[in-house]
This record gives sequence, C-alpha cells and structure tokens, in this order.
Amino acid sequence: MSDIHAEYHRFLEHLSTRGVPEDVHRLANLIYGNLEHLAEVGAARRSRSARLVSLAIEHFEGTNPIYSERLENAAPGAVFERLTQLRVGPFRGFMRPEEFDLSRDITLIYGANGTGKSSFFEALELAMLGSISEAQVKRLDLREYCNNARIGRHTEPVLLGQFGGANSTIQRDESRYRFCFIEKNRLDDFARIAARTTGDRRQLIAALFGLDQFSEFVRGFNPELDQNLMLIGNEAKRLAEQRQQIANAEQIISGYAQAVASIEAEEEAYAERIYPGFGYRKFVDWLLGTPHQLGRLPYVQAQLDAPLPTIHNITQAKLNILLNSAYENHNAYNSVQALISARANEISFQNLYDAVLAFAEGAESCPACGTALTDVSENPFDKARSGLDQLRELADLQKQEVVLRNQLNEVFRVLLEEMRRVLLVAQSVCPHKVIAENLPNLPEHHLGDWLAIWVADEKLLWKKLLEIATLIEVSDKQARDAHKQRDTLVTERDTLIQYRLDIEGLRTRRTDVGNSLRLAQENVARFNAENQALIQLVENEVPVVQLHKRIKAAYDAFLPEIQSYLAALPGLMIEGLGTLARDLYNSFNRDDLKGDYLAGLFLPVTESQRIEVVFAGEPDVRYDALVVLSEGHIKCLGLAILLAKNIQQSCPVVIFDDVVNAIDDDHRNGIWRTFFEDHWLDGKQVILTSHAEEFLLRIQQELGSARAAAIKCYKFLPHNGEHELRVDSDPPTKNYVLLAQRAVDDDDKRDALRQARPALESLTDRLWTWLGKKGEGRIELKLSGPRADRELNNKCVKLRHAVGRITGNYLGLSEAVNALSELLNVGGTSIEWSYLNGGTHDSVRGHEFDRATVKKIVDAITELDTALDVLQNRQ
Repeated sequence: MSDIHAEYHRFLEHLSTRGVPEDVHRLANLIYGNLEHLAEVGAARRSRSARLVSLAIEHFEGTNPIYSERLENAAPGAVFERLTQLRVGPFRGFMRPEEFDLSRDITLIYGANGTGKSSFFEALELAMLGSISEAQVKRLDLREYCNNARIGRHTEPVLLGQFGGANSTIQRDESRYRFCFIEKNRLDDFARIAARTTGDRRQLIAALFGLDQFSEFVRGFNPELDQNLMLIGNEAKRLAEQRQQIANAEQIISGYAQAVASIEAEEEAYAERIYPGFGYRKFVDWLLGTPHQLGRLPYVQAQLDAPLPTIHNITQAKLNILLNSAYENHNAYNSVQALISARANEISFQNLYDAVLAFAEGAESCPACGTALTDVSENPFDKARSGLDQLRELADLQKQEVVLRNQLNEVFRVLLEEMRRVLLVAQSVCPHKVIAENLPNLPEHHLGDWLAIWVADEKLLWKKLLEIATLIEVSDKQARDAHKQRDTLVTERDTLIQYRLDIEGLRTRRTDVGNSLRLAQENVARFNAENQALIQLVENEVPVVQLHKRIKAAYDAFLPEIQSYLAALPGLMIEGLGTLARDLYNSFNRDDLKGDYLAGLFLPVTESQRIEVVFAGEPDVRYDALVVLSEGHIKCLGLAILLAKNIQQSCPVVIFDDVVNAIDDDHRNGIWRTFFEDHWLDGKQVILTSHAEEFLLRIQQELGSARAAAIKCYKFLPHNGEHELRVDSDPPTKNYVLLAQRAVDDDDKRDALRQARPALESLTDRLWTWLGKKGEGRIELKLSGPRADRELNNKCVKLRHAVGRITGNYLGLSEAVNALSELLNVGGTSIEWSYLNGGTHDSVRGHEFDRATVKKIVDAITELDTALDVLQNRQ
C-alpha cells in the first residue's frame, strides 16, 4: 500500500530526530528529490552508485539540508467521519462519469471478473492515498495507468466524506489512510513468500504491509561509493604515477617489435595449418582475393548465390518404354480385332437367337413352322438359349476390344506429351541440335497415324529424337551434380568464413599493438611538454576532491541510518498487534478444533525473527507459523494482522479488495462472521468487493433483513461489446425476507410464498444453529422416505418445541416462539403450507392462495428474523 515516496518521507521525518551531520540531511534530501530516477536501478554493476554520485557532484552543495515538507505537513487536517460519495470517470475502465453512494455502513461491490471492480478500488486508492500500488509494482507512469485505454485520458476521482456533519472532499493522506485498504494481492504475496526459503522470508512483513518496494529500494544501495568518487585527485594521482606511466609507455615502445613478431609468427603458423607451403600473405590473398584475382570465399559465395539449374528427368529409356508400350498395346488391339473378324459370321446367329427368344413368352408352338412344342424333336427356344451361351465368348472379345482401344489411346497420348516435352526442353538445352535435325512438327491430338513417320526408315526420326534426349540427360546429370555440389560449397563457405574471422582477429591485434605504440609515444611526448603545468592542475582539483570526500562521509553515515530504519519497520508496523491478530485469527477459524486455536501469537520485531504460534492444545510449545500452518491458514494470519492494524489505527473505514476470494472456502464462513457479526468492525464503514455473488447472497441472508436493507450494493455487469463499464446501482436484494415482503406489498401471493420458503429454511437453520451452541440442538425429524427432504412444517414444529423449553432464559426467544406459532397456526394441510413444504413447483391448483394467510406467513417470518437478530447479537 505504501509507496517508496511515502515511506521515504517518513524516513526523513525519523532522520530529523537522529542528530546526524548536516551533510547527511543534505544527501538524504537530494535522494528524496530524485527517488524515481534512483529507484529505476539497483546495486547490480554499481548502477545506483553511478547515478547517485553524478547527482551529488552537480547538486550536493545546492541542496537544502532542512526537510521543508515535514514542516508543511506538521499539522494534518481532521479525519473524516465516514465516506459519503465517490465520483469517478473517465478513469481506468470507466469511460464516463459514475457516482457511488458510500454513505452506508456496509457497501458491497460484486460482479464477474473483468467487469471493473478493480477500477473502482483503484479510484478509492488514488483518492485517499495519491498512488496506486499496482501501477508502482508494474513501474508504470501513474497518469498513463489511470487513463482509460480507449479514450486516452482520465479525470481525477473525487471522494467526499463527512466532517462534522458536512460533506467535503477528502484530501489525500497516505500515512493516515494506508491501512484502510486490505488487498487480495497482499495476502497472496504473504502466502507465496511464506513458501520460500528462510532467506526470502525476511520480506514477509514488508510484503504484507506493502513495504516491499521500499525494502527493494533500500537494498539497491551499494555498500560504499568509493569506486565512483574521486577521493584522490586525478591530477595528483597522475603526477605521482606519471613516471610509472611513462615507464610503461617506454616498455610498450621497446617491446613493439617483439609484439609484432609474435603476431607474425602466429599468422604464419595459422597459414601453415590451413594452407601449407604458401605463407600467410598468399593464404590471405587466396581466401579474400586481390584486385586482380578472385578469392576463394567470394567465388564460393558467388556460386551459392547463383540459381541452381533445372533437372528435367528426360531419358532415352523413358521414351523407349513409352514407344514399346505403344507397340505392345497396338499388337494386342490388332489381335483382338482379328479374332472378332474371324467370328463375324456368328453375329447373325446372335440376332436370330435374340429374335426367337422374343417369342418365348407364353409360346406353345414353333414360331417358324407352327408345330406344337410338345411334338417338335428339338425345342427352338431352348436351342436359341444354348446358342447365346456359346456366343458369350464373342461378347467378351468385343468388351476386351473396347478396353484395349482406350488403353492404346492413353499410351499414344502420354507418348505424344513426352515427345513434346523433349522438344520443348531441347530448345533451351540444345537449340542448335533441334534446328540441325529439322524434326517434323508433332500433331495437336494423339489420334491418327502420326507415329508412323517417326518410326519409318528404321526409326530414323525416332533415333534423332533419342539423340536429343541423350543431350538432355547429360544436362540433367550436370544439374544433379550442381545440386550435390551446393551442400559441399555451403560447408566450405562456413569454414572459409571462420578463416576470415580469424584473420580479422589477427588484424585487430596488429591494430591494437599499433594503437598502443602510438598512445605510448604520445604519452611520452605529452609528459615532456606538460610536466610543469601538472602541478598547477593538482592545486586546482583540491576543492573537487574535498567535495567528493564530503559526499563519501555523508553516504557512509546515511546508509546505516536508512538500513536500520528498514530493519525496524516490521517491529513498528506490528507493535502491539499480537493479541488482537491472534483473536481475529481464531475468529476466522471458528470451525477448527478447539485445540487448533491459537493460545499465543508472537510476531517478529526484526527481519531475522520468525512468526511463532502456540496452539491451545499444546500451550507449552512454540512453532514456526510458516512451517506448521497450511496456505489457507497463513492467508488467514495475514488477513488477521492487516485487519488488526486497521483496528489499532482507528481507521474510519476498511476496504476489502476481493479478500474473501483469496481465502479457501473452508474459512469464508468465519471471515464474514468476523467482519459483520462479531462487533470487531463496529463503528467502521465496510466496503467489500468480490466476484463471489453466492457468498454475498449468503451474507445478506445471515445478517437479517434489517441489516440487509441497510446495505448498499453495486453490481458490475459484463459489457455488451462496447467495452464500457456497466454498473447496476440498485440490484435486487438477495435477502429472502425482504423479497417476500415486497411480493406481499405487490399482492404477488405466489412469489411471496416462493421467497418465503428459502427465507424460512435459512431462518430455521440459523435458529437451529443457535440452539446447538446452547446445547439444545438435538431435534428429531420424521422423513417420509430414505431420500425425502425434511418438510419445513415438521421442522418448525420441532424447533418451536425445543425453543419453548428455554424461552425464559434468553431475550428474543419468546418472539421466536410466537413467530413459529403464527406459522404453524396456518395449518399444515393448507395449500400455503403445501407450497412451502413442496418448493416452488409450477403446479396447477384448484384454489387460489389466501392473501391474508400469505401475509400472515410473511409477517411471522419477519418476526422470526427480528427475533434472531436479538438472539445473535446477545449470545
């Protein structure tokens, strides 16, 4: 919650009481004026020291040692009595202005994730603290972070509060209001750090109270500034060391020839290893080339840059295979045709037999002579069928002839396309050969006797075509060789590039040696020319050295002060919270075994100390809380500490940002009851954001209709594609008693009973729970079957009997008995009780609900709700 600026401000106020030298205040104020610039870097590579020294050299003496802001803030204004209104927008997710009524004791903000609850919380944070923790964690510019992303701007939220009965704008005050906020992220960080190593746990309390950024900032200071300061004058140091520098320079000059010879020896050895027998100079020329000779590396690169030749996959063998296939298919086709021609005279018999069979249907005599079929020596129709069976072989030959003709056409088509492709490719591979052979043009279509001319005269033209195909084959082989050679060239190119890099490294060494020689010669010459003036320069730098020594002394005193302040912060934050935090923790975990309650909680006052707990079941043993507690219990402990701090500081409001959702379901019952039933937060306003709508529904039931009616709810709704926050400022109440009362007022009897049933279920459960705490919770209920739900009427009868036994012992019980009696007086067989027992089924009824009876039921439920408020507030 607390940012670096606010915590450093408190450190300066602390430092003003420490009696440190004036220069320490001056340096501390200088750092305060450049917090953001310094916070960007840490101790790594002495980045913080370099920036700080640069700032101190320029501004140290001009910085006021008195912290003026402390005087301006010495008399803070009054604390507000309660929040009344928040005006926000455009801001973050809000595209247009929205107003929120915060004047109630309890304000619930709920809605699905991504609907804008965080924008609401951050608006409160900015209005009260002047900063937003999430923006600081992400190191984002606050103004840009507050802008609505779609309209690119924002308006500062305005928060109104009540001061002495009058509304006024609340002024930002981080130190006063920082403990009003309890965030889910703090509890998550607390639990996450608890799971780390012991060394990381020193940040535990800092993370919980939002001091982690300040802690990180303090740890970003280097132990000293000496390496970045000029504590001995450069000119004085140079004067003392100059002769040694000249000696080094002279040594460089005298050793130049040896250094060059050493490099040359390395060059020759390198060339001999790579290119034996030619020497380094020839090796370099061979590799990189000369103005008159192309080097191997440029040549190989040029080969790789050139486009690869095309592989056509044309061969003599393929052409011959296609030609032979044409011959084979042609011969097969001619053979079948010959067989068909030989049996052509049988076709007439087939026609005759077909004609005879045409008379077979119902025939009793020969169709030719009229003789009765019973008198003929051979049935003409049977003879016709027999003849057709014998002619099936001829039909098969005819089908085979069709198939062979199609195959022959396809073979000729493929052969023609391949011959065309050969001649087309030859025009680019061997155009002179194509011209010289003067081959005839190929036809447009594969049908006809076009192949005869190519195979005439002992295949003269075909052989010429094969010669052309041979030339293309040779070209394809060369192209394949080029493809294979490319991989070899890539490997060679990579090797040659490494040679070039090695050569450049040797050249760089030569250049460095030459530069060293030049600098050495210049140093010697400069010493001879400037020796007299150097003494005067030493005298001039004395004030500079003195300033640097003042900066060092101030830093050496400042660093322990801020480190000790940081080390003491956990103790200051949690001072006096142990007992209160323990009681809150036990209240959160009220459903645990009594032996698991905390009998003692010992919070650390230094970073090295642990959080220790003593369990009620083991009062003589202390345990490390981070070792024995589960993650859910650790989060409960963090929440208890933060809430205890809020109570200790007498904050007028506590704002929970999705805190309940950070805790597991097992603890939610104890947490909300601690917030709203156990009087810990009496006198405080409570603002709670959550995406758990069912959890908020339960709260409104358990708090009773009177308190539920006083709650202000806002429901954030998902957008409908316009990316604009939608806020329902008056969502329907979730309290069933209130809903039943409204239904009665609207004369909606069925809806009144529909709401009365869950209301009565909730109220009787609460009454039964209360009886259980008083040792009177044993009740016997009758069920109609093993899986049947218990009827409300039976439950009310048993509860009235149980409560009636102890009516005089507790204030409010007589009212509860009266309410149950009024309900039961309606009569368990009435259609109203049938509805209450059976639920909200939409059944067809022969009778209308009686308005007076329905009102009587709702009034009795209301009376029971009021009685429970009395009982539960006086447990």
